[in-house]
Amino acid sequence: MSPGRGDGKEALERAITNRLLDMGFTVTGTPQVNAYEIQGVARIFPAERGKETIRIDWTIFGPEGTRLGNVTQTKVIRKGSLDRHWGAAAEAAASAAVQDMMQYLPKQGGGGS
Repeated sequence: MSPGRGDGKEALERAITNRLLDMGFTVTGTPQVNAYEIQGVARIFPAERGKETIRIDWTIFGPEGTRLGNVTQTKVIRKGSLDRHWGAAAEAAASAAVQDMMQYLPKQGGGGS
């Protein structure tokens, strides 16, 4: 995960991990045999006056390393609002992204909130 700035890398990783754990997935920080991999890249671009556009691209890979698909999120935000703590923004992005990722991930029998 490479964020634009602030604590985005850590906040997005933590948020996506928590969403997947809540849904019954096992999550590790290292590659595993027969595991899916999710990579994310966040970028922030200038937008209209006083605003910025954040774009997060998530790529989902299957156990064989084959790219299964992408989920892209974009949102116009107040300029500088993600310069420090992403907090609720990371949580909202992860919650929305996981819903779209489910088309690429195996069905799980556990959890959910």
